Amino acid sequence: MKPSSIQATHSGSTPESTRFATLRICISAVSLFALIQAGFILVRQQHFDVGAAIGLSKAGVIAAVPTVLGLTLLVLLTRRWHRASKQGDPHRATRSMLFGSVAAVSAWMIADAWVSGPLIPTALEIWIEIAAALAIGIAVAWRPPSALFCRRASYLAAVAILVLLLPMPDTGFVRGSEGEAKSPTGGGRVALDRAPDVVLISVDTFRADRVGAYGSSLTLTPEIDRFAAEGLVFERAVAASPWTVPSVASMLTGLPTIRHGAGRPLHSGLTFVRSALVSDAVTVAQRFSAAGYRTRAVVANGFLSPALGIARGFDEYDTPFLRATGSIFLRDIPLARLVFALYPVEKWADYRAQGVTDRALEILEEDAPEPLFLWVHYIDLHTPFQADPAEFDLGAWSAEIHQDQPKVREDGTVVGDFFAGTSNVRGGMLWLDPTDRQRIAGYYDRAVAYVDGELGRLFGVMRDSGRDRPLVAAVTSDHGEEFWDHGHFEHGHDYYREVTRIPLILWSPGRVPSGRVGAQPVGLVDVAPTLLDLAGLEAARAETPDEGESLVALWENESAAGESNRIRFSEGNLYGMPSVLLEEGTWRFILRAHGAGELYHAFDDPLELENRVAEEPELVARYRKLIEPRLAFLLQSSGNEAPALDAETRKALQSLGYIQ
Repeated sequence: MKPSSIQATHSGSTPESTRFATLRICISAVSLFALIQAGFILVRQQHFDVGAAIGLSKAGVIAAVPTVLGLTLLVLLTRRWHRASKQGDPHRATRSMLFGSVAAVSAWMIADAWVSGPLIPTALEIWIEIAAALAIGIAVAWRPPSALFCRRASYLAAVAILVLLLPMPDTGFVRGSEGEAKSPTGGGRVALDRAPDVVLISVDTFRADRVGAYGSSLTLTPEIDRFAAEGLVFERAVAASPWTVPSVASMLTGLPTIRHGAGRPLHSGLTFVRSALVSDAVTVAQRFSAAGYRTRAVVANGFLSPALGIARGFDEYDTPFLRATGSIFLRDIPLARLVFALYPVEKWADYRAQGVTDRALEILEEDAPEPLFLWVHYIDLHTPFQADPAEFDLGAWSAEIHQDQPKVREDGTVVGDFFAGTSNVRGGMLWLDPTDRQRIAGYYDRAVAYVDGELGRLFGVMRDSGRDRPLVAAVTSDHGEEFWDHGHFEHGHDYYREVTRIPLILWSPGRVPSGRVGAQPVGLVDVAPTLLDLAGLEAARAETPDEGESLVALWENESAAGESNRIRFSEGNLYGMPSVLLEEGTWRFILRAHGAGELYHAFDDPLELENRVAEEPELVARYRKLIEPRLAFLLQSSGNEAPALDAETRKALQSLGYIQ
């Protein structure tokens, strides 16, 4: 058919048919781009959190609609110059240009993610992205989908998008109660007009030996040191676990790791798929709420999600890092990048110490008749390590979450303005030389100083003599961090002091004396009952020696402070061989799943360089009796309900004088 005939054929088409043809092309392009974006996000995040990946994939579907509509408008304005349009076939021109544009944007999006690896020089990244976009875009534009494809795709698109946008079913990856557990019993309500406000501050990944009050000479923590001088310092505080979820769960419930249930593996192939709090675990927030308190939390660690039961009892549970995490994956979508450029993420998801402190101060300054329980959790000391810890750098967290392999720098090192290659070091795929290691440790120290300054702002308001209520506060951490002290890096894998010794400081003028408690080990399990006690509330009664108890007796009762049978455990590591740490008296004993034990003197050998197992066989035998049942449970646990105290464990405890 001659061009003139084609022109005549199309000139006879009605405006309605022209509009419907364009609409079908647009709908089919939307469906194609939506599926590409949804699949891209799902693949990018599936190793981290399947549920979140599916949710963000739905956001990709939604973002595809305005993106393609914008491209369609551009195509309609420029298609007159396309060869097919000049030949009298505007619909072919629309298909060619629109699908070519969608293909080019998709190719750029995928190439942008691919070239972020270490094999591509930075200078070549932009050129590879441009080349991929042009090559794929031109190829698709040259042979665009047919009109029949567009017609059929437009019918199927509505069904496919509807399915993607339906509510996501329970994936089964997080077990346990996500809502309220059983109501706390006992304790009653306090006289609210005399009840103190209570503030619990936890700093993620905080080594005690970086604090001046714990012997550091680095002068990184003047604000914490002043706070410690005004309060009570516990020199032998033990983390409940070497990683966040089980340790924080113990801090909030007063239960040991093996009984509160949070953080156990649920899937043999997905490291971070972990169980929630068991249904009968009651949090300190629930107890304060039952007593008439307002309960608030500002939590900057994405692992501490409400789905794990950690948020039970909180009226408000603010998680800025979870919002920021979503934006990290949505940044892969072209339209989202434009939106975030116009409305920066830090305005609504500031997970830095500055943003967390700002929000905590807003809560502290609320004018309300009820007393307040506030939990504030900082993330800044955690990997990725940044040269400037005050910088809001989503690129660093994106590299951490995507497990990007860092690139080699001109000087041969790999640690630049930030370091996010922890998983590669852990997996043996990356070796860091002494310069890199020193640089990382320096970045960590900068972050300690940065958090200390922000805590100083918080402490200043807490000290305000014009407050209507007295205030009780605690500063602690979930675990520490290892910088090759015992040959390892990071945390979650081992139980030496650099990982399990944490700061614990209580502060309350008139209620808590200033001073130090150094003889007895205490643990995160003791934090919740102590805060309840200081607020005039009764905590749950400890049923076994590994459960938390109020520490008030340690400074009010000299005989209690001198007791030698206080024991604290740390267990439930995230990586590596399952192990358990027991701390009692002057000793720290680690038992590993293959049967090897390590015994260290807490005072004579603070760096834990001399294993005393051979010198203390009777002591080691006693400790094995206590640890072996716990280790056996951890080896067979799959994240279900917490175990009862079995007969063997009870007998061992009785034989050692821990229970009657």
